[in-house]
Amino acid sequence: MTDKTINAIETLDDPRVALLKELADPIRLRVVDRLGHAGPATVSRLAAELGASLPQLSNHLRRLRDAGLVEVRRSGRQAVYELADPGLQQLLPLLDSITGRVLEGTARDASTPQVPSRTCYDHLGGAIGVAIYRGLRDRDAVRPQADGTVELGPTAGETFGALGVDVESLTPGRQRLAFECLDSTERAPHLAGALGDALTEALLRRRWIKRRPGSRVIALTPGGAEKLQAALGIVDAAAG
Repeated sequence: MTDKTINAIETLDDPRVALLKELADPIRLRVVDRLGHAGPATVSRLAAELGASLPQLSNHLRRLRDAGLVEVRRSGRQAVYELADPGLQQLLPLLDSITGRVLEGTARDASTPQVPSRTCYDHLGGAIGVAIYRGLRDRDAVRPQADGTVELGPTAGETFGALGVDVESLTPGRQRLAFECLDSTERAPHLAGALGDALTEALLRRRWIKRRPGSRVIALTPGGAEKLQAALGIVDAAAG
């Protein structure tokens, strides 16, 4: 058997290719992302959150099960899905981080409609989320790592304290403390994890941001815009 033949067989049988193909579909990738961010969920809840029909979602879940990426357990009459391998919780932030670095400095497609700022799971997304994360980095309150995780910087206590978050008392639980989440509409990362969730709660509690009733859409309040400008140098225009 020649080297050329061996190389061809290795290429065809490379299991990484098959695994990445399963993640290459937008719905399957969002399922894995959702389960990694927010934990186990029923089929009906996944369908509602992802905006997919039950038959469509069931087909994608079957493929993810067959690929060994998710597993299902019964809870009463409900089927509950969760990630089969905890390593996937490290893969998605790493993928987000790499994608963000690749996209950095690239122009946004002018034909793409402007999407309002919104919550992404339980943390802040859109222009507001991206601007706040940038402000936190600029003040060395957080330090992004190459693998997509985020570490606290030397000014974390003071900076987050000014935003209403006590980082010393924060207990992540099943979540990781902080990691980057790529904002596809802004082509830049925002802050996810227990720290990102706590920041959202604090800004809502202080009424620096407001949520549109029955929606994920958020906006800065006039007082919030002033406070965030003082704390992080964010102006209303920069945050949408």
